[in-house]
Amino acid sequence: MARTAAVAALLAGLLGGCASTVSGTPWPTGQGPALPSSGTAPVEPTRRPPTSFTVPGPLSSGPLAAPTTDGRPTATVPPAPVPPPSGPSDGGAGVARTVPPVPVGDGASRVPDGRVRPSPGTARATARPASPPAPAPLSSDVVADECLLDRAALTGLLGGPPVAPATNAVVTRTDGTRTRACFALTDGVTVSVNVYTTNRGTPAGYVAGARHGSAVTGLPAGTSATVLDTVAGPTLQLATARYLVTVAVAGRTPSRDRWRAAAVAAVAAAPR
Repeated sequence: MARTAAVAALLAGLLGGCASTVSGTPWPTGQGPALPSSGTAPVEPTRRPPTSFTVPGPLSSGPLAAPTTDGRPTATVPPAPVPPPSGPSDGGAGVARTVPPVPVGDGASRVPDGRVRPSPGTARATARPASPPAPAPLSSDVVADECLLDRAALTGLLGGPPVAPATNAVVTRTDGTRTRACFALTDGVTVSVNVYTTNRGTPAGYVAGARHGSAVTGLPAGTSATVLDTVAGPTLQLATARYLVTVAVAGRTPSRDRWRAAAVAAVAAAPR
């Protein structure tokens, strides 16, 4: 009995000399791993890009705010297109400002100044504008009445009086175009008269450029004429101040005097 009491006393003394432990842990009070200074859970990093960032530079607008940690004042500018900072960026006397990030991505987004950035890989070759087609050398149907030759001039070209008064009629050419001409005819012979404006130079220059022509002399001042052999028959090309007149004879070859008489009559009747 005495032995049991002695053992109990010894255990009590040992247990009484040990420090109490932290509830729920095997560590004595004041020992063990250090507890966190704050119980707040760690913040997960965001995946969204920032809407603005701060760079050193001169103040562009807005009131001064509280100084930054490095002693320089800061200014917050509303998100809007702004030029790149032009002030010192190495810790000088400049102030900081907030500017929006430049859009990036597929390269086709709009940049701050409103221009469209070309997509990567887009060919930069610039196509030359197509030059307008050259105008036709002549324009037809420029006067309402192309019957410029009187009965005497027509009789000389036809070799006899026309069977009917000369008249304007529409002609369909082999290429499908339709033009108007003045016609007069007699047995087996036809005279056709056309009036044109020139689109490449003057009527006189057009007549002068005709090859293998035979010039007609004795014409009024300021006019010129030549006779050419064409598929339609011998043809008179006459230049007035404004127009080019052609007189073609099919089925007959008039004399030089007949051509001159026809040219003089056409000059007198052509619009001024």
